Amino acid sequence: MSEYKTKGKLSFKGDRETKKKKKRKAEISIDEGGNQEGWVFAEAQDDLIGPLFLIFNSESLFCLYCSEKDHSIGLQPLPVGKQLPTCEPEDIPSVFIGSRIIGSTDRISLKTFDGKYLASDKFGVITAEREAIGPQEEWTPVIREDGIALQSSYEKFLSVDEIAGGGYSIRADVETIGFCETWRIKCQARFRKKVKNTKKETKTINEYEIEQIKKYQTWGGGRIKTSKEEVTRSP
Repeated sequence: MSEYKTKGKLSFKGDRETKKKKKRKAEISIDEGGNQEGWVFAEAQDDLIGPLFLIFNSESLFCLYCSEKDHSIGLQPLPVGKQLPTCEPEDIPSVFIGSRIIGSTDRISLKTFDGKYLASDKFGVITAEREAIGPQEEWTPVIREDGIALQSSYEKFLSVDEIAGGGYSIRADVETIGFCETWRIKCQARFRKKVKNTKKETKTINEYEIEQIKKYQTWGGGRIKTSKEEVTRSP
């Protein structure tokens, strides 16, 4: 818990302190990519790196939650009246930290507030007990138009299961994606902006050479001979 700030607004280690201003509440800040500050929907693999808020979009909204009491994984109802587009996490146990698995381009891990990793065994039982990442702690996101599904290393999907008495349990023993296997995942806008702004710009050698000739050389009578291969350079 020492890794996080727990007083006041939900924040994380490394967040910059800002002074309160009277008119700040009425302002909406937009970054260069068009994202508002705060929490926005994850739309791509790169958006799943950093703090994540996993929402089950049923008639009443629920979020994936790690119990502070026994560290079990379950669903926590969001306050009545909360709407999907604007809802945000209100406590640390409902936030998971996504990290890319080393050597992989499509697998991630999900760390709980107390440094343990979300895991599924071969029977689909969900736990968060280990501080190290193994095959059971690896998840493959499947991006869909209606949300994101998370597939375990046993090729089963993280699913919401309704149990007797009207409660819900979390399992990963379903082989196909349906409503109960689809999550709406939110990430912090500043992390998504950072990822997108660090992507390299791809230009053809032809475009690159013409750009350099215009900048440093003469046009040579208007005749320029360039290659047709592609080159990637940082912006």
